[in-house]
Amino acid sequence: MTSTRSTKPGPRERLLATATRLFSTDGIRAVGIDRILREAGVAKASLYNTYGSKDELVVAYLRSVAERDRVLWRRRADRSPDARGRVLALFDIIRERVEPATPGSCHIGAAIEFPSPDTDGERSIRAAVADQRAWVAETLRAELAGMGLQDPDNIADLADRLALLHDGAVTAAMLGEVQTTSMTARSMAELILGMITDPI
Repeated sequence: MTSTRSTKPGPRERLLATATRLFSTDGIRAVGIDRILREAGVAKASLYNTYGSKDELVVAYLRSVAERDRVLWRRRADRSPDARGRVLALFDIIRERVEPATPGSCHIGAAIEFPSPDTDGERSIRAAVADQRAWVAETLRAELAGMGLQDPDNIADLADRLALLHDGAVTAAMLGEVQTTSMTARSMAELILGMITDPI
């Protein structure tokens, strides 16, 4: 007689999937741990045995979404013929219809909810947000260098401008203004990139 192993996700996976769905739709502070446990069908002991606290579950959620966003970018970037296209891919993924939320929005949302962290857990949440923002900045700087820029100050300045546009496009997407605003931000990014590829 052959036995089959259950394919049902374990407590860790169910907690993360449920938290991701709830945090991204209702916000982090608004979702209590009891609701997560109830909808995940997991005992409270499992939460503390796997993540340790709600704050650490939030960090896991942010890291998971960050990896999702990076995969979305890599997929588009790999199809781009050059560094310019890879920069614009950061703006293109904002228009992708994906779950749990618009790429970039979960981290901006978390930053808004925890503006002045005063506990270790909240500082860990802000660190996860900072990691994702650092990835965007580092990606922009690397691709700008790939376009031929050599002056570090110039690279940093242009990367800051593009990051600001990116933040604006993501924030507008959070407000339901995805297509028009993201296309406008992309067009403005193309103008900035034109300073490099088509100098006067």
